[in-house]
Amino acid sequence: MSEIPTDAPMFSDCVNGTTVVARVVSVYDGDTIKVIFPLNNTYYKWNCRLIGVDTPELRTTNTLEKEHGYLVRDKLREKINNRIVELKCEDLDKYGRLLVTVICDDGSCNINKWLIDNDYAFEYDGGTKNSWGDYLESKKNV
Repeated sequence: MSEIPTDAPMFSDCVNGTTVVARVVSVYDGDTIKVIFPLNNTYYKWNCRLIGVDTPELRTTNTLEKEHGYLVRDKLREKINNRIVELKCEDLDKYGRLLVTVICDDGSCNINKWLIDNDYAFEYDGGTKNSWGDYLESKKNV
């Protein structure tokens, strides 16, 4: 046990500000994915939160929001699940997820921006979230 150092960099310090190539291994919802990526000759599996976006929740009592949440999740799965992507990494969020911007492997698409441009996500800066239920109800009544 004496070979283990008493000090080492935090994991988030190792990736913050870096771009890594990763494979998306699962898409939980429209703004949360699980990836595998190499760091210092070791592969890590990590939950990631797409930074700057908020998508409808899957776990909600609002039926319209839940339906839209599944639609957005499925669209994101079609776009990136089991694909190679670039992750522009930032810090960890309060749940330990790595905050990322996801770029398609050919560089043609910023997934975070794609979600917003296609009305699958609101822009989100970490403050108070918009109400998906209210937004979807208003669109339904137009």
